[in-house]
Amino acid sequence: MPVGNSPTRSVASSLAWAFHHAWLQIEASAVAEPYAVLVPAARSEAAMHMSEAWMQPPIQNDDGMNLGQAYSRERSVAARAACIKAMKSSL
Repeated sequence: MPVGNSPTRSVASSLAWAFHHAWLQIEASAVAEPYAVLVPAARSEAAMHMSEAWMQPPIQNDDGMNLGQAYSRERSVAARAACIKAMKSSL
């Protein structure tokens, strides 16, 4: 898997998502739509938090790794619950 924030990594990530989405459309079509909501929700929340982290000064010790407060993940948590519900119903 390509490393870093590169066009190759972005393409690889998009292809992996497209593969899994297509697979769900074939194997469990009721799960494909909730999955299609979950992935972008999780990605957008993570991207926002990662961008914010890059704006902070570098940590100087191990204690600096602690978040201090949890990041908001409301959209991805709700999307994950809907996706899991669809997965359970599809079994």
